[in-house]
Amino acid sequence: MKTRDKIINIAIQLFNERGTKAITTNHIATAAGISPGNLYYHFRNKEDIIRAIFEQMDAYGVEQYQIILNNYPLGTIEALEQTFIMIQKYNWRYRFFKRELTALIMNDTLLKERFHTTNSQMQDMIRFTIDGGIANGSIKPMGAANKEHFVDAIWLVALFWLNYLEVGGEEVNKATLKRGNDVLRTVLSQYLTTDSTNCK
Repeated sequence: MKTRDKIINIAIQLFNERGTKAITTNHIATAAGISPGNLYYHFRNKEDIIRAIFEQMDAYGVEQYQIILNNYPLGTIEALEQTFIMIQKYNWRYRFFKRELTALIMNDTLLKERFHTTNSQMQDMIRFTIDGGIANGSIKPMGAANKEHFVDAIWLVALFWLNYLEVGGEEVNKATLKRGNDVLRTVLSQYLTTDSTNCK
């Protein structure tokens, strides 16, 4: 593994365990088995490392969504649910970022701009899936305003379900992730056609 990638992976592990405020670049260098100078050769500061992690997050999310597109018909409830499961696994993999989301993007203009771009892309992904569902008859036709409300509802559940569990003192496991899928299904139910609800 390249040193740069090793630094990123170690930083993710430490940030997930202890949070970004408790971890310094010296902690990361020590855990990676390199000198601080070697770390600074690759990254100027901790903020630079966090930005690099976000770039990894972005690429990983696109890769995982493409796998879903390759394996599930676009716009089906199965595709939506698999997308939800993917997002939860993604959120857990980078859980420090979700826990500290507001503080991280408010304190770093570059990261904030990058996050807003990715956030818009994720909402576009949901719109794309909804449009596919309308086209294949699994989702009811709807007006533009209702579609945006639908997108917001799905994205809110997907983006913050893990936060909801942790704030409530619940363990993140298969059962609580399944419950999140049940919540998503409840959100979806009013938009699904009779044929799509009968197929499950």
